[in-house]
Amino acid sequence: MQDGTTTGTQEKPRQAVVIGAGIAGLLATRVLAEYYEQVLVVERDALPAEPRPRAGTPQSHHLHRVLPRGKMILERLFPGFLDGLLEHGAFSLEHTKSLLIARDGRTALSAPNATGKDVSCSRALLEWEIRKRVQALAGVGFLSHQDVIGLVASHDRKRITGICVREHGQLAERTTLAADLIVDASGRSSKLTHWLQELGYSLPEDEQVHSAIGYSTRYYQFPPDAHHEWSTALKPFSQSDGVAFSLLENHTCAMIIGNIGGHYPPTDAEAFEQRLAAIGPYLPTLLQDAQPLNDPRGYRIPVCVRHHFEQMEDWPTGLLVMGDAFCNFDPIYGQGMSVAAIEAETLARCLHEQQSYPHPGFERYVLQRMQEAIAPAWWLSSVSDLNTAGVTYTGSSPLRGVRLIQLYLDLYLKYGPVLDRELIQKGMQGQTYMLKNFLMNGLLISPREVINARVLATLLAVGEASEERQLLAELLQGYPQRFEAILDEIIPDFSRSFEDLQAFAQEEEVLVSQ
Repeated sequence: MQDGTTTGTQEKPRQAVVIGAGIAGLLATRVLAEYYEQVLVVERDALPAEPRPRAGTPQSHHLHRVLPRGKMILERLFPGFLDGLLEHGAFSLEHTKSLLIARDGRTALSAPNATGKDVSCSRALLEWEIRKRVQALAGVGFLSHQDVIGLVASHDRKRITGICVREHGQLAERTTLAADLIVDASGRSSKLTHWLQELGYSLPEDEQVHSAIGYSTRYYQFPPDAHHEWSTALKPFSQSDGVAFSLLENHTCAMIIGNIGGHYPPTDAEAFEQRLAAIGPYLPTLLQDAQPLNDPRGYRIPVCVRHHFEQMEDWPTGLLVMGDAFCNFDPIYGQGMSVAAIEAETLARCLHEQQSYPHPGFERYVLQRMQEAIAPAWWLSSVSDLNTAGVTYTGSSPLRGVRLIQLYLDLYLKYGPVLDRELIQKGMQGQTYMLKNFLMNGLLISPREVINARVLATLLAVGEASEERQLLAELLQGYPQRFEAILDEIIPDFSRSFEDLQAFAQEEEVLVSQ
């Protein structure tokens, strides 16, 4: 990723237009500002001057988190970004502990972080801090309170030349905005598939995970001198409620209860607190001395969708798509904003390559690279969701071996901490199983580094694992190959998914050596 403003001797294209001023749109704008004379962000909402949720992002009230890889990218795009959040009250996660709640109880983890510092804050503060920095970029403008009602195409419809907009709430006047590139970052409410079909394009089949996700979030206020043993807590979905807790800015916190398969958590305050206590006696202790700030608020997502626009050989030039408009995830895993950052990083590298080696079909190439980059996030969340009764998948290439992979991950979470005790005693904290699990879910290492035959053999060697050995043997009866060959068959090839991460690490090594 380039962190300067020099883009070579080629003349910059005149204007890019980004639809949507959410996280994905802002990150796209930051990248495009290096390569276009002007970048215009078109947003439906009026943009707040202070950190607060926007109507156009109905999920913004709920707890959000940025995974370690996402934070690394944000800090590169906006140097000092984390310090800026701290200045506005974000909670510092340095020297704090996280609580991972597994099926067999709780496991305390010292919170590792990839950037040397880490913070926690609300979605509203995060978006406001990013927007403030993007607004300060040369050549960037914002056009708010505007609805995008369609694409403008060339006569042969092979190129998108602009968008048609009108003031939000008005039906009469329309305005056309011309651009060399349009980026749709309008989120789950994107109309892109409809617009493309109106222009005569045939769309490939989506991947869809029909999860019927529901979650309920409540905010609390702590006294300024409150002591916190845990800064964050997470209990993933299994066959029961999932939970996420995080300390936020200005001595507040959010507690979220989520479920899947149509088992929606309550939004009534009394029922919410009762459900929280029923999940585990340690959860209410996280809220000791805290006072509720509001009633719980619910949000429901019937399906998560991964579009495959990159499969369209006739994809129009002048058009890209990012964020939830490209692929949207089960929010409980906190992947969405980090995936948007990964897509922005991918776009930056593709634009840099295009300067040196221009080639036709650039936009489709970018979409292909983005799909490769986000593949681990989609696979991890889909495998986890599909382990729940009632969750279904549709798509041209069904996910394979879901039950086997989920058994493996359950085994990993159950016996990894047992093995870690010995590693920690030997001073090998950097090689623990739970750290690698954290890095995998933080999108910093490939699932292949956690799920492999060597690790399985070590896990099964733990004395208490006899029941799991028997169950695993039963599952493997349908697979005649060695376990490593089975994994090659059911786990996608993620070799290209971490190329940008590896390339940046190599760049950092060169800079350090100089």
